[in-house]
Amino acid sequence: MNESKQIAKRLKKVLLQDKIYAYEGLSKALEGDLRTLLSYYMNIVGDVSVNIDILDSGEYQVNVSAKANNISAPQVI
Repeated sequence: MNESKQIAKRLKKVLLQDKIYAYEGLSKALEGDLRTLLSYYMNIVGDVSVNIDILDSGEYQVNVSAKANNISAPQVI
């Protein structure tokens, strides 16, 4: 019984890792889109980074990090 639990745990870990790698491309796409969006409201300094984590519960946690040195009125195109 203990061995089957270990196998199940390893399988879950492999499946979760596959999901993480699939979302690396998504996070790169989001970084570009968020940089554009945020630049309408502020002067972005440096990179915009997006990190997507999969929690043990199966939910996704999205963390966005950006630095700005000035906030301004929205630029309407």
